[in-house]
Formats: sequence, C-alpha cells, structure tokens
Amino acid sequence: MNPAASTLPPSAAPTPARAAAALLARHWDGKLPVDPRRIAAALGIRVVARGGPDDPGYAYSGYFDNSGGQPVIEYNQSEAVVRQRFTIAHELGHYALGHASSPRDTPANFSTRVADDVERLANRFAAELLIPAKELRILLQTGKFKDVADFAAAFWTSQLAITYRMQGLGLIP
Repeated sequence: MNPAASTLPPSAAPTPARAAAALLARHWDGKLPVDPRRIAAALGIRVVARGGPDDPGYAYSGYFDNSGGQPVIEYNQSEAVVRQRFTIAHELGHYALGHASSPRDTPANFSTRVADDVERLANRFAAELLIPAKELRILLQTGKFKDVADFAAAFWTSQLAITYRMQGLGLIP
C-alpha cells in the first residue's frame, strides 16, 4: 500500500474493498478472526495502546499518524475488545487508503451516520478487513451459525458490525 496515495486523484485512489483484499491476500493467514494488529505490524506500523488506568485522560477511540518516520496507530485499551479491533482496522484503513494522518477519532467517527467521507471510507475498510465477504458467506452456508451473536463471535466483532456487513452484502434485509 502506498501511504502517499492521498496525492492521487480520487479516481485513482484505492477503494476500501480493494485495499482490504490486497492486505488480506498479502498478510492474512486465512484463520478467523482476522488480526488487524498483526497486519499493521507486517506493514511496519507501530500499534500503541492508550487509555486505561495509566492514561485515564485519553478520550479518543483511535488515531493514525503518518507524519513521522514510522506510521503509528493508537487505540483506546479501555474500550471493549471488539471496539479496539475495529479501531485498529479503521486506523489501518487510513493508511491503506493513502489518507494523511487522521485527527483523533472519537466514538462518533465509527458510526454509520458519520458525515466525513474519509471516516466513512475507513469504516468500510475496517468492515471489509475484519469480516471478509467470502468467509462470511461460507459460514452462512454451513448452517452452523444460528444467529448474529454466533457470527460476531467467529469474526470477533460486535453484533452491530456483523449486521451492517450482512446487510451491505445483501445477505439479510
């Protein structure tokens, strides 16, 4: 992935689906759940936990900084694990999509109602990365999973993320 892709015209910029597929093809072992931290490390991106008892003033969900020598992703370790994973994938999306350093992301930036196009693209990338369509369809076809909670557990995401992803793929209304 080219971190300088932000200088490309919008028509040449990678889509969230293509960018996520490229990272999965190069850096994923094929086992669920997808590990966004491992993918970030393979790309030379430092992933830093913030928040928690030693950093109680950290009020953000995540942050991506590509202004120094090594790209850095921060995430809030006081949030639920599924939120942490989505945040890391979202911030990885900023990198993979060639975005410049992103402002500090608040929980509102991870909503489906976020107005900022850059944040929406990073959210879409995170869903594509954490919930690969092919694997979701395969698990759906097995019939072993009875409800959204089963899928969320398999992909280690929130039930809301699985629901939106299934709706986006036309698998459920």
